[in-house]
Amino acid sequence: MKPFCMPALARHLLLAGATSALLAACATQPAPPRPADTPAQQQSVTDTLKAHAIPVAALKPKDPGIAALARAVSGAQLVSFASGWSASQEDEDLKGALTEALVHSGRLGLLVLDVPCDGAEVLNGYASGNATSMLAADVVRSAPIEQSQKTAALADILTVLRGWNAVNPDRPVQVSGKHCKAAASADPERVSVFWGLDQLPAHTGEKDLAAAALQYGEPSGNHVWLVQTDDEGLSGILPASGWIDLRALPGTSDVVTWRQDRAVTEPLLRPQHPSSADILFRHAGRTPSAPL
Repeated sequence: MKPFCMPALARHLLLAGATSALLAACATQPAPPRPADTPAQQQSVTDTLKAHAIPVAALKPKDPGIAALARAVSGAQLVSFASGWSASQEDEDLKGALTEALVHSGRLGLLVLDVPCDGAEVLNGYASGNATSMLAADVVRSAPIEQSQKTAALADILTVLRGWNAVNPDRPVQVSGKHCKAAASADPERVSVFWGLDQLPAHTGEKDLAAAALQYGEPSGNHVWLVQTDDEGLSGILPASGWIDLRALPGTSDVVTWRQDRAVTEPLLRPQHPSSADILFRHAGRTPSAPL
């Protein structure tokens, strides 16, 4: 029998149809899963982050970690703190330690409090060296401010400011309330620190409200937002007490992935979050606050 020979055109059509069917079958298959990071890759990002983490042994102004934090924020126009720790001593201790370190560096020009302007004037009068027989704690107790603002940390920093202003009349540090006259006229060449929003629950607009502490409706263009956490998931990078400047992290894929993964439990690590932290401070212990 004579062998059957398919015409060349038919052979080409048959092959093209088979190829199309194979491609269609492949297209319907799910994409292979992204390979999990190897232990070496995980260790690499941990090493990268550890290189940027600064340990803090004690929440004191002379601690090397606190001094390094003061240097890291010394070029900002405004430094403020996320709320949510108002019932803990660590928040007040950190505010006091960082503020005092900035005072002694000569970089601080203004302490802004979330208090009425008349109350701020009383506190500023003491810090400026007005004649009085009262101690700082007595001034804080009698000032027309909310009871929750009357803390040992505030009395301590007023004592520091009074001492600084007595010997540095050319570089005084003032005390002001939010949106008050002194705040609006703050020296842009020196840092302002805002101790505020302690009674305000954390929400997506909190960072913007803090950034506008100097002038109402005009957020500071150079605002450093410092957020505290006690998240145990960060213990591999941050020690029991320490901080990391998220602005200084490299934008490599492993660091970006780490931030996305950690943002599940710590949303303020998410760069696009409205209240994302600039500096993340981890302090694992919590103790009661010390009101006057």
